[in-house]
Amino acid sequence: MTILTASSISLRELATIFNQAFTDYMIEVYFTDPSLEEYVRRHGLDLETSLVVEADGLMVGLLLCGNDGTTTWNAGMGIHPRWRRRGLGSDLLDAWLESSREAGIRRALLEVIKQNLVATNIYRSRDFMEVRTYQGFEGRSGWQRGPAIHPDNVEYVKPGDLASVYRKGHSWQKRPAVMERLDEFRAIRTTPDTPEGAGYLIYENAAGLMYIFDLTPNRAGRALLEHVVRLEVPRLMRMVNAIDLVEEDFYRELGFRPWIRNLEMVVRL
Repeated sequence: MTILTASSISLRELATIFNQAFTDYMIEVYFTDPSLEEYVRRHGLDLETSLVVEADGLMVGLLLCGNDGTTTWNAGMGIHPRWRRRGLGSDLLDAWLESSREAGIRRALLEVIKQNLVATNIYRSRDFMEVRTYQGFEGRSGWQRGPAIHPDNVEYVKPGDLASVYRKGHSWQKRPAVMERLDEFRAIRTTPDTPEGAGYLIYENAAGLMYIFDLTPNRAGRALLEHVVRLEVPRLMRMVNAIDLVEEDFYRELGFRPWIRNLEMVVRL
């Protein structure tokens, strides 16, 4: 077994390792070279400190990470199904934590699907503690719609333009630095004279699957979502990591159903 930096292999090889390691994951995960490159850029990952593991002459696992000088975040760790139960995941995790300590990083952060007991137990064995639980939601555009927002009250902006009003309390996947890198996402907000009040929506609609990055849980946010649904008619909508119970109740009122539940876990280094 050999652990190498992810920068030592090509992006295509890295995407292949990722896809093979997550073939049986609880949610669908698949990267092309360009989409992996975008994922790395968007989440501020560092391939010089990210890791891959070689066993039996093959690349069979990886751990992608980034850091801001004080905190390192694990943005994906997986082992090919045929090479599991050999301790390779634990070896990757230990190598990441050790190299982070040596670099002067003070804490390590990650998210794991709550039902993924194998991964959760490995993290707890390394003294990771649960900090927060985030609920995700999934829905279709079938709720009872209210009055349409007037198009003149919808302003199209860049996600970064919403930095001053961006809601606080998001998980690391949706922290402000990530929001400002969402070049492929669309962002809309209400104009100051909108009867529904102030709100915004940041989203991506790819082949009918709409990913809601953030939406203000109020009358204005609902009106903006209904406006977009009428225009783009997504077949399915997903939202990851509601901030609090107010937002959770908001999505339930829209007819969304609970989807994945993530644990945020942290360890001091």
